[in-house]
Amino acid sequence: MCVQVKSQDKALDVKVVRELQGVLSTFGADLGLIVAWGGFTSSADQEARRNFFKIRLWDPDKLITQLVSVYDRLPEDIQKDLPLKRVWTLVQG
Repeated sequence: MCVQVKSQDKALDVKVVRELQGVLSTFGADLGLIVAWGGFTSSADQEARRNFFKIRLWDPDKLITQLVSVYDRLPEDIQKDLPLKRVWTLVQG
């Protein structure tokens, strides 16, 4: 698996997804993941959907969702480096 993490605020375009496709091919990797704090353009989303079994895109919401879903199973040393606290709140239904 090849992972790229991008920290810029602007949405990433399709060029980054295509570059990852090349990296996967070069290194013989089966999967690719791009994590982007600025999210993705619609063309990047479309390209990733065409390559659903090879490439995934995570924006900040997806990253947090995935992290929270496995947090309790992470090793204790990782939890110490990334301390999270569960907070309950009421929402209107």
